Amino acid sequence: MKAASGVSFAIVITSHYSNSIRVLLERLHRRLPGSLGKQGGRIGGLMVLLVLLFLDPVGVPAARWIREGDALWADGLGLSAQKAYQAALALRPMDPAVWHRVARTHAALGELEEAEAAWRRAMERGDPWALRGLAAVATQREEWEQARARWRDWALRSFSDREAFWRWAEAAMALGDEQDAQRAWETGLSYHPDDLQIRFRLGLLRGAQDPEGARALLASLPAPWKGWVDLLPAPCAPRGLCRESASDQTLRRWGFALLGARYWGEARLALTRWVERHPEDLVAMAALGYVLGRLGLDGISWLRRASESYAVPPEVHYFWGLYFLEQGQYLRAQERFAAAYQLDPTPLYALEQGRAAMLAGDLLTAERWLRRALEAEPENVEIWIMLAALYLGHQVWIGKGFEAAQEILQRAPHRVEGYEWMGWAYYLQGRWAEAERLLRQALQMAPDRPSIRYRLGMVLNAKGEREAARHMLEQTILLDPMGRFGHQALRMLIRLQGR
Repeated sequence: MKAASGVSFAIVITSHYSNSIRVLLERLHRRLPGSLGKQGGRIGGLMVLLVLLFLDPVGVPAARWIREGDALWADGLGLSAQKAYQAALALRPMDPAVWHRVARTHAALGELEEAEAAWRRAMERGDPWALRGLAAVATQREEWEQARARWRDWALRSFSDREAFWRWAEAAMALGDEQDAQRAWETGLSYHPDDLQIRFRLGLLRGAQDPEGARALLASLPAPWKGWVDLLPAPCAPRGLCRESASDQTLRRWGFALLGARYWGEARLALTRWVERHPEDLVAMAALGYVLGRLGLDGISWLRRASESYAVPPEVHYFWGLYFLEQGQYLRAQERFAAAYQLDPTPLYALEQGRAAMLAGDLLTAERWLRRALEAEPENVEIWIMLAALYLGHQVWIGKGFEAAQEILQRAPHRVEGYEWMGWAYYLQGRWAEAERLLRQALQMAPDRPSIRYRLGMVLNAKGEREAARHMLEQTILLDPMGRFGHQALRMLIRLQGR
């Protein structure tokens, strides 16, 4: 019996804990029959625990903190998970798995400097996934050269990670390197031939360069991707087999379609090709400047070139306005949208002028422009959504906001905005049961929308369900760490902790 126990303890010491405990208990149970075996098993388990605590006195509590952090993380509670992982890190500062978890929570909460430092510590301690974390940080910072190099390195090491090929290609497109982007998609497709997203994105990339090759890729896809075949540019112009005339604007149409679908990298490549051949197209030039801004690059030079003409088209002013909106320069955006509307009084420009005024905090001006747009297009749901955001988002003129939310629900019952704004209107009226019902319905329709989780958290707090409210607010922060709702949720959590 003593010899067997000695062998068992040697196994515990030389291998890592969990499997050795199982082996030891099995041996004790086999050697001691009946109730004596059970008692021996319990005694053996206690002895093993004592040995583990002697060898690694912090190992057991550290593991408990890690398990607790993992459970909180799985539930979307990033702040609570971070606290648990920090407690584990204080006990196990040399463990790369703990550094990995700490880095992951920092990145998810938008703490990029802390995330990068933690990923580097994890890499120094042998974490094979740290390179992927550093690549993700570079993407979040829009440091495209580093992002491309890191994602490419990771993708070529870990072929099973499909997202790595997407990120590699998108970073290459942000840098304007079409060949490297194509290499990324083609390499990804070679390892994942059945991945429809990779085939689709490769087809979009080839659209401006090789329309016939793009047609073969896109035509094999299901709807709605297959519909892009009808938008492909004429095959002669990109290949240079014939001279594309200014009237044959299929490449231009392709670039604007990509812009409208928010495929910024592909739109940049297509619009660049078009503008190089048609420098007289001021609108396309301005659109290219706006796209560069969306990629985190400087698009001002293109926008200025588009504005050098004596008669600046209203669309150029419009893209200037969108560019300034992305930069947070709301007053300058208003000036541009007003100039566009003066040249061409379409509801779109009035809508954008109202949005810019609302973001600038000028609610009376915003309402005036939005009402002007509504007079021209009373059936336009987007205008009703903007009015609901104006009234209910800023908690002014609640009756008008209630009316706007009703209009959204009646005109577009499939749109989540109607349920969210109606739920928030009920909250502002103190009708919390109706507010919770509609906001939960909105959450089912759009579970990744941080505004819904924030508003539902506020409703639950008003109902006195503090713990459920805290959970919902923490999930909001994880979804929107750097945005408005993430900041509001953090402030509300601080208030709740003080109670």
